[in-house]
Amino acid sequence: MRLAGKTAIVTGAARGIGRAIADIDGDAAETAADALGEAAVISLTQSAGLGLIAHGINVNGIAPGVVDTPMWDEVDALFARYEKRPLGEKKRLVGEAVPYGRMGLPEDHTGAAVFLASSDSDCVVAQTLNVDGGNWMS
Repeated sequence: MRLAGKTAIVTGAARGIGRAIADIDGDAAETAADALGEAAVISLTQSAGLGLIAHGINVNGIAPGVVDTPMWDEVDALFARYEKRPLGEKKRLVGEAVPYGRMGLPEDHTGAAVFLASSDSDCVVAQTLNVDGGNWMS
């Protein structure tokens, strides 16, 4: 959050690692709770954005898709254990399922964050920008 520049960025892990963990055991309650959390972050971005723009504070969000971080090695190991898969296979399959052809990387989000924090996005208000390789289009 940059108060001096009157810009705030609300980030969330929409369609990210939480979904993958919830899907391991297929627990519908965990999946529903994850979806609820994602919707809450988007709703918070919209509500805060519309409520604060009158004060010169612009709130937008970034919704990352599946991002290749060290946590994915742990998630992949869980899939290997519970689904009897070779290590690395689930991570590879998830990456291949992204329309862009791979999981996102942390640095893939830099441009979006810089844009939303800059004056170039002054007219972008209360929006959640999907940076997900085309995995989810809204």
